[in-house]
Amino acid sequence: MSTREKIIDSAMSIVRDQGVGKLTLDEAAKVAGVSKGGVLYHFKSKDDLIRGMVQRLIDQCDQLQQDYYQREPAGPYRWARTLVRTSFDPNGPASDPVGGALLAAVTINPDLMAPIHAMYERGMERLKSDSPDFERAVLICTAMDGVYFQRLMGLAPRDSEVSERLMHHALGLLH
Repeated sequence: MSTREKIIDSAMSIVRDQGVGKLTLDEAAKVAGVSKGGVLYHFKSKDDLIRGMVQRLIDQCDQLQQDYYQREPAGPYRWARTLVRTSFDPNGPASDPVGGALLAAVTINPDLMAPIHAMYERGMERLKSDSPDFERAVLICTAMDGVYFQRLMGLAPRDSEVSERLMHHALGLLH
């Protein structure tokens, strides 16, 4: 594992255990077992470190989507179906408490939203590529954003049967 990745891992651990308010470059250096200069070599500021963490979550989400996409049968709405399935994945990024903390951080500093905007645009292009009714696909995926945020905040149905039925209902709307 590279030093950069080790620092991001350490920063995410701090946020999970203590909250984003306790994240400092000094604390990240201490937990990562590197000097502050080592952290500054990879991240010029706390905002840069948060950007790295946001990008890590985006990359994890994208990998999960790619995994589901490969398993999803070809045909109309393949990307929309993929997004529905990833939204309900119990091991997805929405299950990581660091996501909620980072969401709070990026709302305080809108400059940190750039990677999220890029991810959203990529998602829209994917939907356009195989959705015969683009508006239907966007509407379903917007509902999945709600599922994602509910899970981030611990508000999603805890009953796995309810979640399963909701997922299948959303998928049924994509036929």
